[in-house]
Amino acid sequence: MRRRRKRDWRTPVLLTLSVHLMAFTLAINHRLFTMIEPQPPGPYTMKVGELVGSDPEEETQENDEGAAPGEDATQATADSASVADAFKEAETAEIEPRPDREKPTTTPTDSNAPATDDRSLADRLNAELNAAGGGGVGGDTIGLPGGGSHGLRGEGKHGVGLKKHGGSGETENAVNLGLGWLVKVQDLDGKWDSDGYMLHYLPSATPNERANEGIGLARNDIGLTGLCMLAFSGAGYGDREGPYKATVKRARNYLLGKQRVDDGGFGLEGDDYKVTMYAHTLATFAITDLYLVTGDETLRTPMRRALEYLLAMQGPGGGWDYDQCFPSKRGSWEPSTRDDLSISGWAVLTLIAAREANFDIPRENLDRLAAFLKDCTRKDGTGVYADEGTRAGDKGMAMLACSNVCRRLLGEPAGSYTQEQQLKRMSKLTPNWASAGDLQGSNMYYWYYGSVAMLLAKDGDGGEDRWRQWNIALKRTLLNNQETTGARRGSFEPVGHWAKNSGGRVYSTAICVLNLEIYYRYEPEYLRVRAGELDYLWAKD
Repeated sequence: MRRRRKRDWRTPVLLTLSVHLMAFTLAINHRLFTMIEPQPPGPYTMKVGELVGSDPEEETQENDEGAAPGEDATQATADSASVADAFKEAETAEIEPRPDREKPTTTPTDSNAPATDDRSLADRLNAELNAAGGGGVGGDTIGLPGGGSHGLRGEGKHGVGLKKHGGSGETENAVNLGLGWLVKVQDLDGKWDSDGYMLHYLPSATPNERANEGIGLARNDIGLTGLCMLAFSGAGYGDREGPYKATVKRARNYLLGKQRVDDGGFGLEGDDYKVTMYAHTLATFAITDLYLVTGDETLRTPMRRALEYLLAMQGPGGGWDYDQCFPSKRGSWEPSTRDDLSISGWAVLTLIAAREANFDIPRENLDRLAAFLKDCTRKDGTGVYADEGTRAGDKGMAMLACSNVCRRLLGEPAGSYTQEQQLKRMSKLTPNWASAGDLQGSNMYYWYYGSVAMLLAKDGDGGEDRWRQWNIALKRTLLNNQETTGARRGSFEPVGHWAKNSGGRVYSTAICVLNLEIYYRYEPEYLRVRAGELDYLWAKD
C-alpha cells in the first residue's frame, strides 16, 4: 500500500499574509494622501491701480485681466477652472533648451567711471548721452533713439511715465482714441486739411455744417500737419515701425515736400497762399521731434536747414513775427520789429529740441531771446502777447504759461521771483472745459503750456501738490469731454475763436492729445539739467 505524502500548509499561509499586508499598506498610503491639502493658487491678476499713478479722486478701477485699452476684460465665471486645475489637465510638454541670453554690456563711461563719482548730474547725463552716441555737447549725431527728454516715449515705457506722473489707463485710452480719429481725417497726400478735413466723415457737408465743425485757413495746413505729427511722435510713434507708421510717413513726406530748396523754409512760394512763421516753426519742431524719436539720419539735413532759417528769421527784438522772407523778397526784406510771444514759444520748444539733437544754437540768438522774454514778462509774471501791431499789449494766462516754460527751459532758476509768481497764478486756474474757449483765460493753449510748466516744477517747493491738483483737473476736463460715439469718436470739440478758425476739430484734438501725453512726452529731470546749462542767460549784470 502506497504511503500518502504530507501536505505543505506553510506556502499558502505565507502567500495569504503577503497579499493582506500589501492591501493594508495601500490603504494606509491612500489615507495619508487624501489628508494632504493641495496648495491654493496665488494671486495672478494685477490691479490697474498697481500700474498707474494713484489719485484719491479717481474712480476705483476693477481688475483688468489683460484687456486692451478701451476693451472690456473677459469676466471669469464662478465655476471657472483654477490655475491648479489647469495644471492638472495640461499635458506635459517637451521641454526645449533655453536659448543663451546676451550678456549685459557696459558702456565706455561705465567701465571707466571712478569708484566714487563726484560729477554733477549734468555731467553724468552728458556722459551717458555721449556714450550712446547723442545728446550733450560736442557730438555729431544723436545716434540712438529713445533717450534724453523723450526717454519715456519708447515701446513699453509709457507705463513708467503714467505711474510716475499720475496718468492712468483711461488717459492712455483717450490718447489712442484721439490718434485713431486723426488717422481717419488725414488726406492721402499726408496733410491735415485745415478747411476740408470734415469731408472725410461729412462728404456732403454744407458750408454751414463745415463751419460748425470749425473751419480753418488753407495757409494753416503746414502748421496743422506739424501739430498733428507732434501728437504721434509725442507718444513715441515714428514712420518706420509701430501702428501709425504709414500715417507719420505720409505727414513727414508732405512736410518735406513743402520745404523750399532755396532757404530751407516751409511753404512753397508758388502756392496760392503765403505760409506764416507759425507754420514754419511747427513744421520744424515736428521734424526735429521725429528725429529725436527715430534717430533717422536722413532727416538731419532738412532739419538743419529749417533750423538755420528759423534763426535767420529772429527779429532784432529777440522774438519772431508772422511774416516769412520768401526767396523773391530777399533783396528788399527787412526783419519785423514785432515780437510775438505765441510764435516765439513754439520757436523756443523747437530750439530746445534742436539742442538735444546736438545743434549748436549761437550765443547771439540765445542772448536776444532771453532779452525778449524778460521784456515781454511783467513783474507779476504776466506775459504780453505782442509789443506792437496786432494785439499789442494783450495779456492772458496762455501767454503767462508760455513765458514760464520758455524762461525755465532757457535756464531761469526755478526759485526765481518771476517763476514763483507765475506758478502761483497757474495753480489757481486749473483746466476747466467751461472756459476752454476763453481767449484770455483757461483755454486749450493755456493747458498745453501749463501742463509742461507744472511738470517741470514738480520737484520744487509745493510742486508735488500743485502738479497733483493740476493733473486732477486736466484729466477730469479732457476725459469727460472727448467724443465717444459716431464719426467724431476720439475727437474734441473746437471750442473758442482760435480753435474754430485755426484748424477746427483737428487742432483741438491734436493739442488735447498732446496734453494727455504729458506723463511720458517729456522727462522733466533731463529738461531741468539741460536748462541749467543756460543759466548764464539770467545772470544779473
